[in-house]
Amino acid sequence: MDELINIFVIGVRTGAIYALIALGLALVFKATKVLNFAHGEIGTSSAFVSLFIMERMEALSIFSSADNPGTLTGGQLLVSVIPALLAGAMLSVMVKVILDRLKDSTPVTQLVLTIGVAVFMVGLQAKLFGVTGDPFPRFINGNAFTIPGSTIPVDWHTIIIVVVLGGAAALLALYFKTPYGVALLATSQDPFAAELQGINTNAITMSAWAVAGAMAGAAGLLAAGVFNLLGPGLLLARFLIPAFTGALLGGLTSMVGAVVGGLLLGVIVATANQINLTLDLGLPGPPQIAVLMSLLLVLLLRPRGLLGKEA
Repeated sequence: MDELINIFVIGVRTGAIYALIALGLALVFKATKVLNFAHGEIGTSSAFVSLFIMERMEALSIFSSADNPGTLTGGQLLVSVIPALLAGAMLSVMVKVILDRLKDSTPVTQLVLTIGVAVFMVGLQAKLFGVTGDPFPRFINGNAFTIPGSTIPVDWHTIIIVVVLGGAAALLALYFKTPYGVALLATSQDPFAAELQGINTNAITMSAWAVAGAMAGAAGLLAAGVFNLLGPGLLLARFLIPAFTGALLGGLTSMVGAVVGGLLLGVIVATANQINLTLDLGLPGPPQIAVLMSLLLVLLLRPRGLLGKEA
């Protein structure tokens, strides 16, 4: 029983980041029917913005730790995270503006364009920051979150779960319980009718992309903290396909489904890892195999996902 609980906890830790990225993908798709494969690299670029700001602050001894010189602190975190989230929102809106130039094109053309933007971002990251990657702090010393004057015991993975579930709950409340959510739903279903009702559909869709971009930025910060390393293409290489699979698993048209699917896929990946170790199968890349098999089964058995609705 303890082993099953451990697998579940590990799966939720991994699936939380999948869920955050999947939620952004689902929000953009619901608002504009676009699969944004640049979403991951928006998050990676945001993490680079955060790292750049923190390093400059440490060099200038702003909010530095007297006990642990060179270690980034909670004060630096609070200063650097907000610009990173804003950068994610701005980058996402920029992608939306580019796509608006091709609004009469096919969905495949738009998808290919977002892939091209993602590849461009990876190249730009490599040019500006190098290809080997930079050490990325978890904003904690050991298992403690440090704020000048106090230390709060906390595990990094606990931070991930709290941030993801809290952010998801806030976004879902915004969508289901506010006039903005009603306007977004109306815009996604029939933009022309929504405009006749006085809804500024362009502002609604832009805001949806901005919120999704900020979520990608948060995912980039959390993912870089997991590996203690930030390199070009981090989210594209390690998280985007699993997150996309999680979104499909839960239902790409359902934001609740995207969260559930991301968490569920994390548990599936953790289970595949444990089976590979327990049975000594020696399979290369069990997480990748689990993700691709899940994607195949979803497409074959239930293309609309667990909570998605029929078109």
